[in-house]
Amino acid sequence: MRFEGYPDDHAKHLQRVFEGAPWGRAVAQGMVEEARRKLLVPARPVNVFKLPVQQLQRMNEATVRGLIAGGERDEERLLAVLGTWPEQWPEEVPVELSFLGVNLGFACDMQPRCVYCNQQPVAQRMSVRDWLRVLRREIPAGREGPYVFLTGGEPLMLGEALWGREGLVRGITGAGAACNLNTNGLTLTPEVALGLASSGLSRLHLSLDTHRASVQDEICQQPGRWAQILEALHNLQIAKALLGVEHPVVHINCVLTRANAEDFPAFLRFLLARKPLVKEAVSRDLDVHLIPVGGEQNAHLRLSVEEYERFFSDTWAAAEEAWQEYQEAREVPAEKRGPLEAKVPYLSPYHRVRQSGSLHTWAEKAAAGLPAALSLTGRCYVAPTQAFLLPDGSQYWCGGHSTSRPEPVGSVLQASVAENLRAGIGQLRHLPGPYCRSCAGATQAINQSVEASLRDLIRQWLNPADTAAEEAEMQSPAFE
Repeated sequence: MRFEGYPDDHAKHLQRVFEGAPWGRAVAQGMVEEARRKLLVPARPVNVFKLPVQQLQRMNEATVRGLIAGGERDEERLLAVLGTWPEQWPEEVPVELSFLGVNLGFACDMQPRCVYCNQQPVAQRMSVRDWLRVLRREIPAGREGPYVFLTGGEPLMLGEALWGREGLVRGITGAGAACNLNTNGLTLTPEVALGLASSGLSRLHLSLDTHRASVQDEICQQPGRWAQILEALHNLQIAKALLGVEHPVVHINCVLTRANAEDFPAFLRFLLARKPLVKEAVSRDLDVHLIPVGGEQNAHLRLSVEEYERFFSDTWAAAEEAWQEYQEAREVPAEKRGPLEAKVPYLSPYHRVRQSGSLHTWAEKAAAGLPAALSLTGRCYVAPTQAFLLPDGSQYWCGGHSTSRPEPVGSVLQASVAENLRAGIGQLRHLPGPYCRSCAGATQAINQSVEASLRDLIRQWLNPADTAAEEAEMQSPAFE
């Protein structure tokens, strides 16, 4: 086996890992051939940016057009009508989901736990069979399903019930939904890597905070953790190469703390040297998600105002230099190049969304544990198209709420996800609220995108002649 799809030094390392005893046993026991025979292709998820717009338009377009016909021209007042979910879900509008987050359990094999772990366990009432029953009920037949995000605790502790031939990942993919897994990688052996890839796992988020073994081991409070996490990454890359697939796409979850902030430019170079090679482009594998450390008990780990400002100025400039050098070395065409924050869209908690203040003001909020304070929209548009479930069956509007823990929307032990959304939609009049301080960057980005799309619709309805002229121009021979 040769790993020509990677930079030379990394390809040689993967070859050495493949020639070691663990992969030798996997090949000898027929695991690779079995994975090929059972191979599933990841499902395509529904568009998380478009679905909230479509749902709100179905519910509110007639009212907004009536207001316009009656002479209303104020865009903000029209947006307040178009962008507000009703107190009761209209019977004629089906509940459609774009995202389902599932905490499979709070058990974790990272013992002792990472220094920044701030999870609040609940009772374990849901089994793998229960989860599959709940999820299959929410995955529509014959059309794109929600994006299912599996996390914990540590999901891989479920073993073959997660990644095996009858496992949860294969059940979700086979039902028609895209599936993502969040893991620390400690038990991601060759067998597990082959099982995950064969099951059609779409994406895997691997927790890795630095390129320095000593710092990672200190964060994990146990020697040798860095080496274990890297071994997991290498096993995934080998499994993908053996099966000839590009899934799961591997993203890196990096929790940003005082311990690793200054490492970021070197850490980025470390990851870029291990990215798959893509002709005239940059692979999405090993993209980084920088996550500001959360939890009041972790205040001592958060960057100060000055440290956040330095990170997004001097440190970021050094990372940008590494990124530009990589694009040049990979001979990415000039028209396909771009700055780091644009080409790695999940990377920066500061750049990925529009902020209503300066970097200094954002740094003050982030240093106080409120990185979402300057980017929250005036209303929550996305919540009724998603859900986040905990192991006791409780259902929350989002991942942020599942952490901050207001009253849940409902319980999947008593009703379906869709039924809980219908029954709880009146709660949205309180959002965003005090529990939204931990709003995820992805949710903020979706909300901002939805608001922009709703404004576009209003402008089209206010100025139909301009819209018709633009469409005619786009269809003209000159435009082509």
